[in-house]
Amino acid sequence: MAGIKIIGLGRAEGDRVVTNDDLAQIVDTSDQWVRAKTGIRSRFFAENKTNEDMAFEAAAQALKQAGVAKEEIAMCIVCTFTPDDYTPAVACNVAGRLGLDEQIMALDINGACSGFIYGCNIANGLLASGSGKYALVIGSEKISPLMDMSDRGTCVLFGDGAGAAVLEYDEAAQFVFYGGCAANKEILYCSRQDTAIKMAGQEVYRFAVSKVPACIKEVLAKAGCTDADIDYFVCHQANERIIDNAARRISKDKEKFFKNLYSYGNTSAASIPIALCEMEEQGLLSPDSKMVCTGFGAGLTYGSMLITFCPVNEMNG
Repeated sequence: MAGIKIIGLGRAEGDRVVTNDDLAQIVDTSDQWVRAKTGIRSRFFAENKTNEDMAFEAAAQALKQAGVAKEEIAMCIVCTFTPDDYTPAVACNVAGRLGLDEQIMALDINGACSGFIYGCNIANGLLASGSGKYALVIGSEKISPLMDMSDRGTCVLFGDGAGAAVLEYDEAAQFVFYGGCAANKEILYCSRQDTAIKMAGQEVYRFAVSKVPACIKEVLAKAGCTDADIDYFVCHQANERIIDNAARRISKDKEKFFKNLYSYGNTSAASIPIALCEMEEQGLLSPDSKMVCTGFGAGLTYGSMLITFCPVNEMNG
């Protein structure tokens, strides 16, 4: 048994809090309607921050917590569908600002809302091949400029933010991945020609309530675990009803399903690492906490992973 584990976490948000009441001033919606449909109460918009700014802020915090020398980071992977530029990658710019070693791999990947799960699996494979011992994986999105603020079905859902994790490859760690892509470009997309996100909400909802519990069950089966062996389930924070549906079908203990979408909304690839960081800050994660994280999004991508949190202070005794 060998694989990656999390040894450091960080997060960042947009610089402006936008409540449901704020959105009700510009689109036909209400706080009551948004809460009832999604659970979301507010979100952050990055008005004076770039995607890179948020990714850098989250990554710097994660590196500090991990206590790993910058020279030891073997790769920087940024999971995003909202890069500031087509090229260079956000990852290249972040690696430069962090002062990481020049001899590393730095790249962006677009797995939409499954991006962080995909990114961790890529890091696991590369580290397993002998590329190094530590990886920096960041989920970072600046979605607000890509929203049609007259479409209440989408503009109330999304927010801007970043979450980062420092991963260590450990011969004694257990990492399990399951995922795929049910190819479909019609029900959730954002084209270059039309910069507004388009989504068929009911179709996405049906996809999610089917795939999320199925992914969790597949990972548990591959790991030889039951829900009783897992400390927390961390789902992509898109909709409270999707998470609650999964909780009912997976575990008798609904408290194992962490939720923080109330104040973030859907931050796509950033949502899971932001949630993990908040859990650590709230003291919910103890050394060797075992988590199953699950994402789903445009593509239609889906992915789930079993991973352990092992902070550096515990490793150092």
